Amino acid sequence: MKKWKCSVCGYIHEGDEPPEKCPLCGADREKFVEISSSEESIDEAAQIATEKEQVLTTAPPQEQLTLFEKVSDLLVKNHLHPISVHTPNGIIPVAVLLLVLGMLASSQGLANAAYYNMIAVLLSMPLVIFTGYVTWQKKYKGAKTSVFKIKIAASVVATVILFGLVIWKTIEPDVLITPSLDRWLFLIWSSFMLAAVGLAGHLGGQLVFAGKR
Repeated sequence: MKKWKCSVCGYIHEGDEPPEKCPLCGADREKFVEISSSEESIDEAAQIATEKEQVLTTAPPQEQLTLFEKVSDLLVKNHLHPISVHTPNGIIPVAVLLLVLGMLASSQGLANAAYYNMIAVLLSMPLVIFTGYVTWQKKYKGAKTSVFKIKIAASVVATVILFGLVIWKTIEPDVLITPSLDRWLFLIWSSFMLAAVGLAGHLGGQLVFAGKR
């Protein structure tokens, strides 16, 4: 049985023909290249796929790369996006848990702990977004498939909500401990933020571990 590799995300498909769309990243069948079972052939096929994307172009010599290109290459090479994205993925669930506990216990200390965690994540988001953009452009060739569109949209939604919640808590410090409709709205928006972060993280994990099955 033939094997086909998605040149965008690395997904391996077995069958006589490549799928109409990659089930992992949504890339069209034209992005698939046939490979053999040996690692050497897989590497060669990946190289061929990359060359197909670089029609009539060649990579500039290292000394001709701009500072931005050099930095971008280093970021991708050292996997800075998968590393930096652990900040929102790890802290946001903790922050939401703390704000729920703060509401239930009417504890300003727990509410403030949630607030400070949100600030920490907000400060990390420029790096997370920048490295994500660079990785998308460099590693996945800026593919505009459904998976990347959803992941980008989820990241934007999470960042916007996070920014709004931090501003809200800054203006109204007691919003989480004062019995009112506002604190429930705060919790609802926090839940939306958590869902968006979870979705973006899930899709990112799928892409990272696409070929490691």
